Amino acid sequence: MILQIAGVLDDGALAALGEALGDPALWIDGRATASGRARDAKANQQTAPTEPAKAALSLIERAILAHAVFQSAAQPEALARLMLNRYGEGMEYGAHVDAPYIGGLRTDLSFTLFLSDPASYDGGALIIDSAGAEDAIKPPAGTLALYPSSFVHRVEKVTRGARLAAVGWVKSRLRSAEHRAMAFELERIGADLAAIDAPAALRDRLQNLRNNFLRAFGD
Repeated sequence: MILQIAGVLDDGALAALGEALGDPALWIDGRATASGRARDAKANQQTAPTEPAKAALSLIERAILAHAVFQSAAQPEALARLMLNRYGEGMEYGAHVDAPYIGGLRTDLSFTLFLSDPASYDGGALIIDSAGAEDAIKPPAGTLALYPSSFVHRVEKVTRGARLAAVGWVKSRLRSAEHRAMAFELERIGADLAAIDAPAALRDRLQNLRNNFLRAFGD
């Protein structure tokens, strides 16, 4: 399942991040964090471990983990890593699959949180190969794209402007993508029942089903 979650960051947060990350001195060669064949495919920049970068990552992590849709879809046990990256003109990231473990944690899901207005740069779409079909993702700033870490993906070459994003990896309480999709659907049904003010007894039954599902299949 590939999911785009809008509004993870509001306009105020995006403006603050744009200002904080505008200093060219913050950015270093991004190949340092790639391994294996991915290192050869990678041509971008990432932030050095400075105080402005740490503050930006802290703000972003809080916003992601506070978002109800992210929680429902990812069922996160932990974030394996969170990074900021930048693609300037001529930069790209070739087709690759993310590492199975990062920071000692299994990577079940990957995400990209877009920080730049798509009109401010050309190229730079996130291309995800799902069962042989490619999805091109270049959404409004503040949108998070969530997808299984097992999917082959790449970032198109940026030909104008610069593309800023936060990327990260999730260890989920539900290892199986199928189980995560089922849990997400149970959450959506619960929200729909609440929206129509369904009887409390019916909503309680659904909540019990969801809890038992997570108990049966969660790590």
